[in-house]
Amino acid sequence: MLKKAMKNLDKSLLWITRFAHLNALFLLYSLLGLVVAGVAPATVAALQVSRRILNGEEVKVHQAFRKAFKQEFWSANKLGWLLGAAGFILYTNYLLIRQADGQLFFLVPFLFYVLIFCYMTVVLWSFPLLANYKAGTFQVIRSAFIIGLTRFHMTLSIGILLFALLYHSIGLPVLLLFFCFSISAFGWMWLSMKVFSTMKQEEQLAS
Repeated sequence: MLKKAMKNLDKSLLWITRFAHLNALFLLYSLLGLVVAGVAPATVAALQVSRRILNGEEVKVHQAFRKAFKQEFWSANKLGWLLGAAGFILYTNYLLIRQADGQLFFLVPFLFYVLIFCYMTVVLWSFPLLANYKAGTFQVIRSAFIIGLTRFHMTLSIGILLFALLYHSIGLPVLLLFFCFSISAFGWMWLSMKVFSTMKQEEQLAS
């Protein structure tokens, strides 16, 4: 009984250490890239490390993270800057719609919020796709949009998970500093891998 309890404690401490280490690496490499050039590749690197650990691989976290960060630096930034620019344009349009103060035809705000949903769908799926597959930026965006709409329940699950973790971490800065981003990466990748695995099985059955 004691041996089993010690084994479970050891596993728990291992996971806590992994989360804290990965979180620290995400923050460090984001800052090394001056945030603007660091967040996107750090996100992809965190997702790649999470995927490897979830697949049961023996991973040296720092080494694997650094390698993924360097390999995906330009592709991740290209994707991140494109999505960031699109987000800025959407935010600008949101401010314009607010200033219109109900003077716009009701269909305009409705279509705008549909566009926001499509944008968030692409954001939620683009980074896991980039972390799993080698593809061009626009191919990633196209695939992200299709997967996000056809697997709507998983898109909603990922969105709720990331929002809940960030929301609770804002109230508890210690979570933000040590666990928020790493746990988000693990949860994000775990849900994404379920979809990718199902899609692969469907392709095999169809062939």
